[in-house]
Amino acid sequence: MTSPARARIAGLVLFAVNLAYMAGLFVAMFGPNGTGTLNLGPVLGAPLLLVPFGLLMLRPVDRHAWLLALMCSGFFVFVGGIATGLTPGATAAMAVYRSLVMTLSPALFACMFLVFPARTPLDQHAPRLKWGLLVVGAALVLTSDIWPLLLGVARAADTDGMLQTPLIQGNLRRVVDFLYITGAFGAGLYGLIWNASRSPRADVRRKTAVLATGSALSIIPWVLVVLAELARIRAPQWLGAVAALNTPFLPAAFAYAVVRHRVMAIPVLLRRSARYLLVQRGLAIASVLASVLVAILLVGAVQRLLPEESEFGVPGAVVLAVLTGVTLARTGTQVERQVSGRIDRLFFRESYNARNVLEALAERADTAEGRDELAEMLETEIDEALHPATIAIYLEDQHDRLTMMASRPDDSRAPRSLDPRMEAWAPLAARRKSEVLLPVAAAEMPGAQSSGASGGAAGQLSGLLHPVEVECLAPLAARRDHRLVGVIALGPRLSEEPYSREDLQLLDSIADHAALTVENIGLSEQMAERLEAQRAAEREIEVAQDVQRQLLPARAPELPGFVCAGHCTQAKSVGGDYYDFIPTGSDGLTLVLADVAGKGIAAALLMANLHAILRGHHDLTRDDPIGLLERVNRQFYASTPGNRYATMFLANFDRPSGRLLYVNCGHVPPRVTRADGGVDKLDTTGLTMGMFDTWIGESATTTLHPGETLVVCSDGVPEAMNDADELFGDDRFDDLLRAHADLPVPELITAIKSDVQAFAGDRRSDDLTLLVARVTA
Repeated sequence: MTSPARARIAGLVLFAVNLAYMAGLFVAMFGPNGTGTLNLGPVLGAPLLLVPFGLLMLRPVDRHAWLLALMCSGFFVFVGGIATGLTPGATAAMAVYRSLVMTLSPALFACMFLVFPARTPLDQHAPRLKWGLLVVGAALVLTSDIWPLLLGVARAADTDGMLQTPLIQGNLRRVVDFLYITGAFGAGLYGLIWNASRSPRADVRRKTAVLATGSALSIIPWVLVVLAELARIRAPQWLGAVAALNTPFLPAAFAYAVVRHRVMAIPVLLRRSARYLLVQRGLAIASVLASVLVAILLVGAVQRLLPEESEFGVPGAVVLAVLTGVTLARTGTQVERQVSGRIDRLFFRESYNARNVLEALAERADTAEGRDELAEMLETEIDEALHPATIAIYLEDQHDRLTMMASRPDDSRAPRSLDPRMEAWAPLAARRKSEVLLPVAAAEMPGAQSSGASGGAAGQLSGLLHPVEVECLAPLAARRDHRLVGVIALGPRLSEEPYSREDLQLLDSIADHAALTVENIGLSEQMAERLEAQRAAEREIEVAQDVQRQLLPARAPELPGFVCAGHCTQAKSVGGDYYDFIPTGSDGLTLVLADVAGKGIAAALLMANLHAILRGHHDLTRDDPIGLLERVNRQFYASTPGNRYATMFLANFDRPSGRLLYVNCGHVPPRVTRADGGVDKLDTTGLTMGMFDTWIGESATTTLHPGETLVVCSDGVPEAMNDADELFGDDRFDDLLRAHADLPVPELITAIKSDVQAFAGDRRSDDLTLLVARVTA
């Protein structure tokens, strides 16, 4: 005999014991020695037996169904009262049973609703509380007078139905009972209220709301009555009446929640039950019977109204009756359809709108803005439509792994992530079809196959997802490359029915839309990352611009009879051009213009490095430019990649003599415009900086007389190119200097920059840096 069969027999035995208790109550009322007074307790308490034990027969191995049946048994015997006037043996047996189940009922109430339909925070923080309440309840049973009764000590119950306690008596017993009852019922009601109002899952809140209301209406009045008795306060009669009348609310709430919201996941046996057939098919039968009855009455009425000699007679009456009956039957059929649809919507939702739920989900899946929102939507709606025992939703994360985004129940043994590159996933992703898998043991048998995957692959997937008890897999595959971007893993249906072809087709539609949503979310995240990286790079460039601006001189130093200025325009946000004015006493000045090979951030970093090295060594060797450049080259070479170098022009100017001692390290030859209109070039005298570990070069000397101007530029001037691929060139640069020789230094810089930019137009591709110095007197 199977375990469910044994459990069902045990449930029937418990039900029979309650029926025997009810029979004893009726015998006590109407038997030979009965009181003759009608006690409504058994009548009002009858739903407390019918609903819980009906659920127990449908789910005999469900722990919650047993808790409900035992708990309601205690409520029933309490509401029904105790019997008097029976034989001593019958009285003792009923008292023992009543004491047992009634005393344990508060603890059973707490045990159930602290974890049903979802576990509460109180049970998570104090998981032993419910077991402690059961221990207290068992202890109270042991200290009641059931043992004297069992040992044959005649001890009748009090007239108020409360048993005396031989081990714990008086006020101490009342205090213990008070604490036990308030604590146990309080914990259970807390669980109901928390799940109904604070549970993070919307489906749990919806399912528990009616349970909390019905339980509160049914339990609280009786608890108040008992507590009043414990405090030796006579409860008002109206409170007892309210408690009695409210008793059916608890089973009614459970029946409604089970049928409407599937709170205990009762199978579709309910839908196939005689009650369902009676309600649904009974409407059609009633419609036909009503039509026949109306037709018969109509025939009789027509026969009475028409004269016997009328030609219309019976044939006409029969025809009229048949037409009327058919009309009524058709009308009744339409009414039956409408009423049946309403019955399905109210009581058997899965038979009416599972398809509607899944089709709506397929359309709404595209609107999810994040993986968590999509996973919650999938879990809630699939659970509402198909009622699987377990659900696990895996979606592709930013690391190309399939991460569990939602699951029910939350089983820590289930894998948190899956590798979509596993070979076992390939057939599933390629087919893009939902598949029903065999259990692990069956899948490993020779020749076993699922609906589409190979037996080995099915067994591997079943084993991988074994804690989820997966029976159906719906792959979320990318439309473009069939990459697996998610998996919906469903356990067996609570209805114990297999997944139908229509179920799989609906899941395919959902998976297709969900896969597109996952792809869109991934693309959105990539775009957001790129935009953020771009914004970060822009912020870094802004910082680099600020740093580079601070490295350039804020203003030129002032020397009597001498004017100098500089300007730098970077081809990009930052660049490798650099100029500087370094004072060498009260009458001297070092002029520097350098151009690091390359552009952008890399060139800017090397420029900053060169600036720091030059400034660091200048004060030590400012009168010896050759020694200075040797030191600078050595350090710059050590800190520079092999493909990086810098050209540089460095000159020491002595104001009293006008002498310009310079070194040109592979730089564009500076120009000196003479007072007679000539233009001299200061050609290269040494190697570029950073090209070799040893720098070789020499210095040269020229003199700046009053009215003569030194113009140093980067290669952005002579190498500027127009749309015709023509260079600005040295000749055009010399002509420009001759044409503007009389302009003040700031205006001369502006003129050079404007002419070069006008020549190149939008093709400016290199940094443009100028340093201009003029002896005025």
